[in-house]
Amino acid sequence: MASKWAVDFASIPKSKTTLANPIGFESGVLQNAKANAKASRSTSAQDERNDAAIKIKRAWDVAYSPAKSIPMNAIMIYMSGNGVQIFSVMITGMLFFQPIKAIMSLNQTFSRFETKDSTELLMPKFVFLFLQLVVMMLGVYKVNAMGLLPTTTSDWLAFLEPKKVLEYAAV
Repeated sequence: MASKWAVDFASIPKSKTTLANPIGFESGVLQNAKANAKASRSTSAQDERNDAAIKIKRAWDVAYSPAKSIPMNAIMIYMSGNGVQIFSVMITGMLFFQPIKAIMSLNQTFSRFETKDSTELLMPKFVFLFLQLVVMMLGVYKVNAMGLLPTTTSDWLAFLEPKKVLEYAAV
């Protein structure tokens, strides 16, 4: 027994019959959609240029990110003092190891911003590298302030006596 909701497709005639458009159907909408698709294909080149501009802007944001950590690192090296303690040595190590790690992964950091013109990323990469070197220079300053940087001749030659400090000034 066939269900009353069943449709027998074999009983439908093979000839083309014109059916009335459904309620709310407008025939001009389909043609407008085709025209819009053509227009969107022509604007895709403009979208690619906009995407490239956004990628370059984000690359510059990443390039300037080490500059945001410089003031905090400067405060940390000031607060840790000039003595050779575990805390000041750890901060000094951080000032060297983090920039070296960032420099080693420079291309990986900027790989998400690659565009067809690869020369656009040269300046952001250079700025990123320069700012990482500035952070490392803070580490060199800290090592010098701790007295661990060999700066006099007696530091290199064993037969020379170290310079004798005649006065100390409390600052």
